[in-house]
Amino acid sequence: MKNILLIFIIIMPFYSFSQIKINGAIKDEAGLVANVNIVLSDNNNQIVKKLTTGQDGFFEFVISKGTYILTANHPNYESYVKEFTVESDTELNGIVLEKKANILGEVVVKSSAKLIKRKLDKTVFSVQNSPIASTGNGFDALKRTPGLTLKNDEITMLGKSGVRIMVEGKMVELTGEDLKNFLKTLSATDIKEVEIISNPSSKYEAEGNSGIVNIIFKRLKKNSWSDNISWTKIQARLGKQSINNNFSYRKDKVNLSLSTGYDFGDTYIDQRMEIYFTDSPLKLKTIQTQNENNLSTRFLFDYAITEKDKLGIQYSGSFIKSNLKDNIETRVFNNADEIDYYLRANGDLNANKNNHSVNLFYEKKLDTLGKKILFNFDSLNFDRNVESFLLSKKYNSNNEFLNNDFANNSNVDQTIDNYNLKIDVEHPSKFANFQYGTKVSFINTENNNIYLDLITGSPVFDPLLSDQFNYQENIQAIYGTGNKKINQKIEIQLGLRTEYTQTRGESKKLDQINRNEYFKFFPTLFLSYQKNDNNVYSFNYGKRIQRPSYSLLNPLRYFVNSSVSSQGNPNLQPAFIDNFELSHTYKDNLNTKISFTSKTNAYGVVFILNEETQEQIVTQENFYTNYSFSLTENYQLPIFSWWKTDNTIFFNYSVSDKTNNDINASVRNGLEFYSSVNNLFTLDKNGKVLGEVNFWYNSPYNDNLFKYSQASSVDIALTYKSIYRNLNLSAGIFDIFNSSVRKMFSEVNGIHQNYISYPSNRYFRISLNYMFGNDKIKSLKRNFGNEEERKRSN
Repeated sequence: MKNILLIFIIIMPFYSFSQIKINGAIKDEAGLVANVNIVLSDNNNQIVKKLTTGQDGFFEFVISKGTYILTANHPNYESYVKEFTVESDTELNGIVLEKKANILGEVVVKSSAKLIKRKLDKTVFSVQNSPIASTGNGFDALKRTPGLTLKNDEITMLGKSGVRIMVEGKMVELTGEDLKNFLKTLSATDIKEVEIISNPSSKYEAEGNSGIVNIIFKRLKKNSWSDNISWTKIQARLGKQSINNNFSYRKDKVNLSLSTGYDFGDTYIDQRMEIYFTDSPLKLKTIQTQNENNLSTRFLFDYAITEKDKLGIQYSGSFIKSNLKDNIETRVFNNADEIDYYLRANGDLNANKNNHSVNLFYEKKLDTLGKKILFNFDSLNFDRNVESFLLSKKYNSNNEFLNNDFANNSNVDQTIDNYNLKIDVEHPSKFANFQYGTKVSFINTENNNIYLDLITGSPVFDPLLSDQFNYQENIQAIYGTGNKKINQKIEIQLGLRTEYTQTRGESKKLDQINRNEYFKFFPTLFLSYQKNDNNVYSFNYGKRIQRPSYSLLNPLRYFVNSSVSSQGNPNLQPAFIDNFELSHTYKDNLNTKISFTSKTNAYGVVFILNEETQEQIVTQENFYTNYSFSLTENYQLPIFSWWKTDNTIFFNYSVSDKTNNDINASVRNGLEFYSSVNNLFTLDKNGKVLGEVNFWYNSPYNDNLFKYSQASSVDIALTYKSIYRNLNLSAGIFDIFNSSVRKMFSEVNGIHQNYISYPSNRYFRISLNYMFGNDKIKSLKRNFGNEEERKRSN
């Protein structure tokens, strides 16, 4: 740790360069901005020079050394003011204009609004401009984000088997069902956009199978306040509702935001499994009804101490209570394909989950040219208590009761504590723009399970199934990136991240301690070449690591019935991924991307099947290497001024080689095809009525041990902005034909099995949203002596 801090101190010098010429480019979120009036004033508020930018958004002045004030004005953007001191040639970076908008954040979608924007290292999807994505919760918004897809009720990226989720640049240290529940606590009406980072730079943690999804919330304009109230009703076979409120206040040095939400209702899930044992195949059907109550809150406060110093605190939390009732029927057959007996089980699971996340940050601007240092301290506390009861009864083929086959009661306590400190430096210079920093992270998880056998009618403690599993993971990292625009056509970014990881997993039941320690390098490269106004080529490479989640390492065993259970594997090792991407963008509308991904020491689901006891254990093993080759075509087309489409075609060929011969199963290779068509309609001239019709299709495909069936979905949504401009009504029908679920097929130890789940993907959703506020809060404001000239120059 001392060495890391020493290295960090050594690489923190800041320099000034003598110069007599300044230049830069004016941008917005979509790219360069033309016809911007630039006024340069001296320290006495006298205009020195002024000009209007051309189509490339570029400006340049030759001036004397000194302190100046630059003002940028455009009728469609908020005014931009920047004070700086020059002593040598200087490139002014980071001049980004904000589009004018009313305080209530109302979005009027016109034909020119873009849903998707592409940058050097990421793709940005505008959630607020999509009628389908902008209502519901965060999980709903990601399901509707182009480039992301839903597989087995988990969000994945096209061509990737997993992603990590960030919120406002902060990594969410949750996975699986816990991550899904967290995303559901976020209101989609608060989300501005989603960044899809298919190949993250060295600035980001190296953890993650392939990509990162970063959720960005809406921002309030200065000297204003607003309040957003929304109500959403979802009706599938059962119904759910949510109520959310978001209050924001921004004046002078203070920025305040407070969001609260409450979700409640029921979900219906139908799951089917078939296992074809040689002598006695079985067919299992599980009907689940889940009642869930979820209270969430998010608080943000930051304060500008001076023009160069800002500090703040951010808190997010969720409190979830759920009850899951299982009705499980297993039909066991004989050699004559006749029902031999039934297993009928009833389960009752009560869970309490609390999540607390705190961020403290401090930002120090080191000069007026963009140099700054940021300190972030984050803590996460996740606590889960699950108490479950399961009773399975055996009946003969005539439905006559025989005996109690299986009965248990278990209590699981899980606690996750994560603390990390991160220091980032942004260091623009004449040669290039640099970013570098360090991060230390400490994670501790405790899992305690008490298992009681109830088969005799009285609870009996079972030491073989009870366990205490503790896991610690410490990571120290240093990173550095450099971005340089070599000329008007070529831009390059190089990065390197190093991570030193130490893990320790201890199982009391197994009397076993597993340790892991490794030091790894994770390089990244981004290269962009703009041949002309219509053609941009880019290439990127990145190395990643996929660490097993805490639940996959926990050897605790969960039972569905006496025949089917799941169990973690404390011996799992991390997998390593190399990603290569080559892309071409034509007229900012047609994007072609060719990708190659190599994953080594990969782990995945395997089945331990016992013919004699007719028992199956679902677990994880490191057992294969995977290579995938993909082609993605995305085309944004404005068919008419009122009709825009976003179309994607995706091909992926996957090849796996088994590296663990103890796994008695054949890996499956093959081609996957995916396509989507998203249509956005502006149905009136004022942009008050918006419609969206989306369709996607996924062909059958193979993934290691599994073969998946085809899936598709058709979604329709409509948004109406009433004459009361702050009141919006949205309604939609999703997965109209209930065709988005996939069936899974596998063969292990010569035994065939298949599985399918229907998680209520077909539903109707209606949402009502009302916003009010004031953008006329009086504020102390510095006036310039040449204010009138500045206004006239616009």
